[in-house]
Amino acid sequence: MKQMYGTSSAMNGQAQLIIKKGEDQSIVENDQQGWISTVDGLQLRIYGIKIITDQSKLTIPIIYIQDSQSALELNAVTFSGIELSPTSEPTGIIHINYDNSQFTASNCLFENIDIEKKGGNAIRLVNSGSYPITATIKGCQFNNINSIGDSNGRGGSAIYMENKHGSKLVIDDSCLFYKCITDKANGGAIYVDIDFTSEFEFKINSATVKECQIKIDTSKDLPPTGYGGGIFITGDGNYDPSTKRLDLSGMQILDNSAEKSGQSLYV
Repeated sequence: MKQMYGTSSAMNGQAQLIIKKGEDQSIVENDQQGWISTVDGLQLRIYGIKIITDQSKLTIPIIYIQDSQSALELNAVTFSGIELSPTSEPTGIIHINYDNSQFTASNCLFENIDIEKKGGNAIRLVNSGSYPITATIKGCQFNNINSIGDSNGRGGSAIYMENKHGSKLVIDDSCLFYKCITDKANGGAIYVDIDFTSEFEFKINSATVKECQIKIDTSKDLPPTGYGGGIFITGDGNYDPSTKRLDLSGMQILDNSAEKSGQSLYV
């Protein structure tokens, strides 16, 4: 229950959290990893909140998971009107940078998000260790997200995941990816890098990918860009189809575009 400050009354609907940086040049983010961050295997759960900013450009994640054995659960959380401008490396609005972690997002909304400079994603799952990350995304919407790819052509304006060491990504319950656009990269909405030799899992049980785009980097030929208007899947090793660990059968696609190839999907 959300309780109104100074009273015993319950608060209906979403509460609102405003990130007040002050101005683009503010140094408040210096030496910080995230506006909200976890340490020592903390389990963080956030319910029913709308997160916005004072219209300043952020340079660090809103939520940063920095230790193993952490858990992040988001339910009915909205991220709206966020401008992210990383200065040193690609960054996620939600950024998990360690293995052996769990992430669940249910009925969340990511809307009107712009990511520039070093690039990044609404959700960025980076496996920097040797144990799996388990991610489940249910009933979420990603609307009007614009991003730029990193120096290696990795995109995915909505979701980027390094699926290694038996990690799992499941997308379910009518998720929507609408007008997710990435420039100078591959993967308009989703980019997944898989270790096919591991017991990985990437399944889309129920999702619509609509009017997403990937744009080519006209300034250079390598790495190749412009592939996978909706989803781009890459990886190491040979995939055994009999395992059925890669299953996109629940995906519906409509009017996606890629400047090179794979209008909706490139594997």
